Amino acid sequence: MHFSEQSWVDFVRGTNGARPNGDITTHIANGCLECKTDHKAWNRVNRFARAEESYTPPENLVRLVKLGFAHEAQQPRTWTLANLVFDSFAQPLPAGVRSGSLRVWQVVYEAEGLTVDLHFGRQAQSRDMHILGQVFDKQAVQALQDDATVELSTEKEQVVATADVSVLGEFHLKFEEKDHLWLSVKSAGRNPVRIPLSSPR
Repeated sequence: MHFSEQSWVDFVRGTNGARPNGDITTHIANGCLECKTDHKAWNRVNRFARAEESYTPPENLVRLVKLGFAHEAQQPRTWTLANLVFDSFAQPLPAGVRSGSLRVWQVVYEAEGLTVDLHFGRQAQSRDMHILGQVFDKQAVQALQDDATVELSTEKEQVVATADVSVLGEFHLKFEEKDHLWLSVKSAGRNPVRIPLSSPR
């Protein structure tokens, strides 16, 4: 006596019902080596399927990516959408640090041969955000040397804040916290690099 794939799926998920589950359990207990092997294999499949749910990307990142593609479709391609390579919120600080008065968030993006390192912060009970950033030439492994500027704008291209990039590749922006902002890094010889920003969490 052996069982169908559907029976095994229902058994390892616990949806077979008492009698079918009891029949399979009794059969395995009677020493059928083939069914013991099948049981282990289907258990592994079930664990893998359950674990896969945890691989779902955060909703806010999915929304930002969709927003980026939608924005590209609405206008000619004159800029490059940056790729997120690091997000400090994926590696939370210890509870005692998180409870401090200053909330800090770091993200790192790459595009057009540039690495853009951004540190966000704001005082508790304040809507004023600060971005301390640095732009690197990835290939030269050094701060960006040519003239560059950064611009913070809304989805409708309204400029919120601008800053020049220093000879060390550094810049500072202060602005009132808003949703759906875009940070653009503009430097000679490259497409502007655009970074979609969600509000720090």
